[in-house]
Amino acid sequence: MHLHGNHFYVKSKEFSNKDKLILRDTYLMQPGEKSEFIYIADNPGKWLFHCHMLEHAASGMIGYLEVV
Repeated sequence: MHLHGNHFYVKSKEFSNKDKLILRDTYLMQPGEKSEFIYIADNPGKWLFHCHMLEHAASGMIGYLEVV
């Protein structure tokens, strides 16, 4: 999943066996994975949030976040 215009923290075991917060604008999710994204909404605007796999975006894995 990719978020335009902002970054988010994701709770991940990407680099170790322990959960830690990693700053990202894109996070590759595995099938069936559930993740916690921690997002600080400090950049006003409408920001696209989507999957980079075009067939996934075309089937609905796309939307936007509006920060006011």
